[in-house]
Amino acid sequence: MIKKAIFLAAVLVLFSLVMQAVSTIHPVPIKKDLALFPREIAGYKLAKEERMPSKVEKVLGVDNYIMREYCQKDTCISLYVGYFEEQQEGAMIHSPKHCMPGGGWLPIDDRIITLNTPHGQLKVNRFLLQKGDEKLLVYYWYQGRGRKVASEYEDRLYLLLDRLLKQRSDGALVRLMVPLKKGNEKKLKEFTRALVPILDQFLPS
Repeated sequence: MIKKAIFLAAVLVLFSLVMQAVSTIHPVPIKKDLALFPREIAGYKLAKEERMPSKVEKVLGVDNYIMREYCQKDTCISLYVGYFEEQQEGAMIHSPKHCMPGGGWLPIDDRIITLNTPHGQLKVNRFLLQKGDEKLLVYYWYQGRGRKVASEYEDRLYLLLDRLLKQRSDGALVRLMVPLKKGNEKKLKEFTRALVPILDQFLPS
């Protein structure tokens, strides 16, 4: 745990230095507006769409995003996709591990799993939270500049390299959530598999 904390601190220091040193970054527009995202995915239909308060949007600095709930019978899956044309200090992707716990929700499990998708293997963070008797299952990953990455540390390292070598820092956070009940993780995996090819139509490679 201590080694992991030291590694993260070193990455953050290096990231800060590179952010200051590299001034020529090319913002990369999204391929297609996320507002055009399909209203049905893997048999799940759009049931609800939300927007953040304008103040939150401004602080977060996200350029394009969707917050939706897709439902099929009694199962609803929440989907968030947030895209940044250019990441910089004060306007960049934040790990759900840091912002989701709260309001009584406590993390009880955190690991990386691999899913087979139509576009190859995908590593995702499997993050489990609990509040009382309720459990919330979260899948998320970072996608941008031709990569899909589960590890926050790996994503930060690639971001440093791409700023230096490609003058790009665009990227997206993809997060899915479902109440953890019998059969729901299987449903979430199926939804995720169907989601991957759709995302590739919207997010720059």
